[in-house]
Amino acid sequence: MADFLTTPDRAERARTVWEMYRDLHGDEIHYLIADLLHLADVDEHDGGGAYAARRAVADYVDERSVWSAEPKAPKYLGQFRPAGKEWITLIEGDETAEPEDVASGLWVYMQKADFRTGEIPAHVEDLAGGAVLVADNGTAFRVIENPAYSG
Repeated sequence: MADFLTTPDRAERARTVWEMYRDLHGDEIHYLIADLLHLADVDEHDGGGAYAARRAVADYVDERSVWSAEPKAPKYLGQFRPAGKEWITLIEGDETAEPEDVASGLWVYMQKADFRTGEIPAHVEDLAGGAVLVADNGTAFRVIENPAYSG
């Protein structure tokens, strides 16, 4: 193993396994990660899947520093604010996304806040147009351009 691997080098080490898994089980990489954590439990690796997950995230964060390009901030943020609380980002959209895409991602959260399902398509349009929507329980929703986005 090389002493210094870049992020692309580290990704290439996993590509063959990912491609084999994807061909058999679909195009959602988080399933592979979850299955590896289950493997750690079943094979009784020290600390099991929970330890492997914590260690993997820590290693991932540490290793990102070797990658020269910092990830771009998302262009759009789909947010909600429980009554009396701060805004919380639920959905992010990159430069290829449209505000409508981000607003559509809030659909299930609007349902949970008791917006009528039949009215949500119109609410998606309103959110994409810059409106702030407030449910009867005080939960608010909005889609904004991210102030940290640099294009």
